[in-house]
Amino acid sequence: MINLNAVDRTQAFRYMGFHGEPDEKFNKLADTCEQKLLSAVKPRYCWQLFQKQDIKFLLLGQDIQKHLEYCEQVILFCATLSQSTDTCIRLVQTNDVLAGMMIDAMASAFTEQFCDSVESEILNHNFQHQYATWRFSAGYGDMPLSIQDDFLKLLHAQKRVGVCVTDSGLMIPRKSVTAIIGLSDTPVKKSKKGCTICKLRQNCPYRAKGEHCN
Repeated sequence: MINLNAVDRTQAFRYMGFHGEPDEKFNKLADTCEQKLLSAVKPRYCWQLFQKQDIKFLLLGQDIQKHLEYCEQVILFCATLSQSTDTCIRLVQTNDVLAGMMIDAMASAFTEQFCDSVESEILNHNFQHQYATWRFSAGYGDMPLSIQDDFLKLLHAQKRVGVCVTDSGLMIPRKSVTAIIGLSDTPVKKSKKGCTICKLRQNCPYRAKGEHCN
């Protein structure tokens, strides 16, 4: 069972572009935003195991092919903080610009925390004797966001966890993630992660400061 009761503030502040030591006023605002967020989130996820050959139509791009090169099976999962989180963020943004930025960044950080926990729960409870890749999402490298609709349909994600995709390719609720994890019976060669395959690496504000986002 996944039980998260705090936001990774270091990551949230980085998403905001905040650097340095927060003062008392900033920390007080963070306390308020965190409390509101944690009261609103209703984290849910769904997943399913597939044979890689059965979902080739979904695995578009050279990067995902290389990522899954040594895998015969793949896990698809979708995680979301639910619509209540989007509603909370909108309400805060309406009344306070800084608080709106902060709670949105906190929700993004919390989404990643939840995905980390989902990944651990799936693997530790079901695939202890297999080797797994790190999770790969649409938009990484050359894997297009256009696969999201088919991805969610495969998981029946709208019915199971309330996640759908708009005509423009955006997932609703906004704080939702889809990801692919490869499985193998033998050790897998870990593919590159992070800046090396990120489409935004040339204009990344973190890289400009000698940092990274993960």
